[in-house]
Amino acid sequence: MKSYIEKHHRVFGLTGGLIAFVVAFIYIKLIPEEASETGGAQAIILIYGHSLCWIFLGVASCLWGIKKSNRYSKPLAYMALATYVTFIGTLVIAKFT
Repeated sequence: MKSYIEKHHRVFGLTGGLIAFVVAFIYIKLIPEEASETGGAQAIILIYGHSLCWIFLGVASCLWGIKKSNRYSKPLAYMALATYVTFIGTLVIAKFT
């Protein structure tokens, strides 16, 4: 399976990027209700964090689709992971405080 995906990395990368950008657009419209109850950095993270995560994933996927061996895809994927962990952590803190 992995060799098939690597052989067709352009299709999978660009399709994955497109899907990630659609999900990012959806989540920019769906804001957690906890964002209205918080302020400052917490509210910014809750409003934009999930979408930013998907944007990072979309860019990483598109770059991988364009050129399989590039130096930006993996760091962008890790940035997406860090953004998501920050978003979930902030959401849990906002929900239980």
